[in-house]
Amino acid sequence: MTRRKDGTWQQSMTVIVDGRKVQKYFYGKTKAEVLQKIQAYKDRQADGPTFAEVADEWWTQHEPTLAANTLKGYKPALARAKAAFGDRKIRQIKPTEISRFIRNFIKEKSAAQKTAATQLQVVKMICRYGVEMGHLDESPARDISLPKNLEKTTRPLPTSEDIRKVKESTGAPFGMFAYWILYTGCRRGELQALTWEDVDIKEGWIRINKSLYYEGKHPRIKKPKTEKGIREIPILTKLAEKLTPGKGIIFANEKGEYLSPAEFTNAWEAYVAATGITCTPHGLRHAYTTMLFEAGLPPKDIQTLVGHAQLSTTMDIYTHIRKEQAERIKTKVKDLDIDLDTGKV
Repeated sequence: MTRRKDGTWQQSMTVIVDGRKVQKYFYGKTKAEVLQKIQAYKDRQADGPTFAEVADEWWTQHEPTLAANTLKGYKPALARAKAAFGDRKIRQIKPTEISRFIRNFIKEKSAAQKTAATQLQVVKMICRYGVEMGHLDESPARDISLPKNLEKTTRPLPTSEDIRKVKESTGAPFGMFAYWILYTGCRRGELQALTWEDVDIKEGWIRINKSLYYEGKHPRIKKPKTEKGIREIPILTKLAEKLTPGKGIIFANEKGEYLSPAEFTNAWEAYVAATGITCTPHGLRHAYTTMLFEAGLPPKDIQTLVGHAQLSTTMDIYTHIRKEQAERIKTKVKDLDIDLDTGKV
C-alpha cells in the first residue's frame, strides 16, 4: 500500500474484466478504509455482479452493432428488465422469476407477440452474455419461451375510402409518396432511399437494394437485412402513368438530399391534412399485398415481391386480410332481411 501526494492511501490488485487481467485501484483516507473497500469488493465478486451491471456491460458492447429500428425496441426492453432484476445478483435469478416477469409483462401491458418476443430476447441475450463472461454457469433464461397462442399484431388495412383518396390525391403535398407505396409495396425506408437510377422504365422494373434509416437527426443508408430484401418489382401500369423520370433521389428535400426525420414527418402530416387519409405508409404496403393476393399470385411470389424474409410473415398478412374481409362481410349481411311477398331485400 502506498501513500499519494495528497495524503490518501492506495492499493491495487489484479482483477479479471472481460476475460483480461487489469489493475483495479482502491483509495482511502486511511489504510483501514482502503482495506475495507478491498474486502467489500471481494465480497461483491464472490456473489458475482448484479443483473444491471451485466446488462450495462452487454449494452455497451452490443449497442453499436444495432440498427436504428432495432434500438427502438431494445432500449425500452432493457429498461424494463433492469427495473425488474437490476439490483439482484445475476447468479441468484431463477428461471421461474424470468418466466413470471415475461407473463406479467404480457398481461399488464397487453403485449402482443412481437413486443413480448423482443422483451424475452433482450433478457436472454443479457444472460447469455453473463455466461460468456463467466458470471453464470448457465443462462436462467435459456429454456424460457413465450406463451402459446399469443396474439400477433398486424396493422389494420386501409379503408376503401383511404385507397380512393390516395389514388385521387397524387397532386397533393407528398401525394406521390403514398401512391408509390400503394403500387409498389415498398417499405417507407426503401422508398425514401430510392433513386431514379434504380428505376428502369424501359424494362418495367424497380430495383430495391437499400433502405434509409436515421441515427438521431441524420439520414443513413443501409443494405437490406436479408437477401430477400434485395429484389426487383414490376412497374404497374397505374404507377407508370404517373411517372415523370428525373435524376437522383426520388423523394428528396429542397437540397436534393435524403429527407431528415422532421422533414418526412412534416411532409406526411401535410399530406394527411390535405387528404384526410387515416392509414399509415405501412398500411398502404399491406394494401399492395392485398392486391397481389386478390390477383391470385402464389404466396411464394408475393413473398418475393414484398421482400419478406420468411413466408410465414406473408401468410400472417394473408390470414389478417381474410379475417378483416370476413368481418366486413358479416357487418354488411347480419341485418339483412327479405320480403317474401316482393322478394326484395
